[in-house]
Amino acid sequence: MSSSNWHIKEFDSKKVDEISKEFNLPYSISKIMSLRGILNRNISSNFFYPDKKKLHDPYLLKDMDKAVDAVVNHRKNKSKLMIFGDYDVDGVSSTSMLYQFFQSIDIDVSYYIPHRDIDGYGLSNRGIDFANSIGATLIITCDCGINAFDEIEYAKKMGIDVIVTDHHKPDEKIPNCIAVVNPNQKDCNYPFSGLCGAGVAFKLALAVADKISVDLDSVWKYADIVTLGIAADIVPMIDENRIISHFGLKQIREGNNIGIR
Repeated sequence: MSSSNWHIKEFDSKKVDEISKEFNLPYSISKIMSLRGILNRNISSNFFYPDKKKLHDPYLLKDMDKAVDAVVNHRKNKSKLMIFGDYDVDGVSSTSMLYQFFQSIDIDVSYYIPHRDIDGYGLSNRGIDFANSIGATLIITCDCGINAFDEIEYAKKMGIDVIVTDHHKPDEKIPNCIAVVNPNQKDCNYPFSGLCGAGVAFKLALAVADKISVDLDSVWKYADIVTLGIAADIVPMIDENRIISHFGLKQIREGNNIGIR
């Protein structure tokens, strides 16, 4: 058996000293806090005492207003939309959460999870063909789509609009579609860029619920599913990820979601 190859994370010793003095903690614990991004009392308070009210305004995400308006108009006109999710845990979680929430507010919604070998990664023409076959006039991507330039143009030719929700870092160019909701866009000033795909979809659901005056608990009830995406995508367990997963883990322990059990 070959020996293990350890990769030790680098840390800022000056920051560790500052944490140790501010919290009166041993150097070892302060080092862990530094590596977890818990650098001061304000951050520590949010970390140890998560509060739903401390989530950032979803409308701080670029294009969120456009995405919400499109979804609400589809609901009003009783038009069909399709969610296209990636095939990994984050993509399936975000698709599942958004699909169930949309159903609960009477949106005519379907979904498509691509086959890894047949469709490949990201928005595919095959998925768009499926959307066309069921009469969908809007596709919302989850955890993918930020570089789907050709596919989005293909959808347009079929008369299908596209909203991209993603968290992957984009190239210089952004797809030309109704809305691109991604905290990692260069011109997006959202306060937290560490959301996973399920987190971005969760923010969309919260914004839609607020727009149509639906109780936000109708979205928070899916925090357990979003937490699966957060955990599987190994995003930083701070800020909004910490808040969502705190309540999501509680639901996993106490809830009755048969699939998760």
